[in-house]
Amino acid sequence: MYGKTPLVEIGTDVLYAEDIKQVLPLGLSDADSILFAERYIKNWAQDVLFYQNAKRNIPDTKDIDRLVENYRRSLFEHEYQRRLIEQKYSSEISQEEVEQFYNDNQRLFVLDESLIKGLLLKISNKSHDLSDIRKLYTQMDDESFEEIEKYCIRNAGRCDFFYDNWRSVAEIEVLLPALDNPLESLLGNERSFEFKDEENIYLLNISEFVPKGGIEPLEHARNRILGLLINSNEVSYMRKIKEDLYDAALEKGRITFHQKKRQ
Repeated sequence: MYGKTPLVEIGTDVLYAEDIKQVLPLGLSDADSILFAERYIKNWAQDVLFYQNAKRNIPDTKDIDRLVENYRRSLFEHEYQRRLIEQKYSSEISQEEVEQFYNDNQRLFVLDESLIKGLLLKISNKSHDLSDIRKLYTQMDDESFEEIEKYCIRNAGRCDFFYDNWRSVAEIEVLLPALDNPLESLLGNERSFEFKDEENIYLLNISEFVPKGGIEPLEHARNRILGLLINSNEVSYMRKIKEDLYDAALEKGRITFHQKKRQ
């Protein structure tokens, strides 16, 4: 395929380097990344070979084709239903309804994991600008953000701004080097942290923190609340959609009955 780098070919099946990059877990060392890639390639090759062997040994595919078509049809129906419901109710459900549900059902929003907002930087410990970055990374203003972003682009550093998005503590911790104590245990009054490994410095600044057992912030819970409110209405809505489609088809003569309908 144009623009991609092939790694392995088995007949017409090709595995590309970009395919592995998409599934490569974040935070792996170079050695672990190589090991992951080797295992992925072997599993991919085994699956392809097994599939090719299965095709050779099952020449009659009528039953499989029927199952595939049924599954394809169900996917279309499910996706169409999802879009219909989303179009109708995402615009009809007001912010006031979302907030009312949130306030009336706080028991549903007790967190089973801690959430944080903040900034995580990963930069080389050989950086000449390290002292400047240390001063900037705790300052939550646009000018500081711009300087940090420029630095990361110039020096291939990692820069994760999540001041506007809640992330789980566990999700951030996997991006850090191995810690003596869990990150969550460090989140008391302290909000700025510095960690390091042999090659890099990790600077973490936390602007907001909600501990496990606390109440999930409304902005983080909003999509789930919309889903809950939509689910309560979708059954009757979909029944009406199907009835309307049926009645319209009858009126336009699109349905042909080859046996006389019972009176």
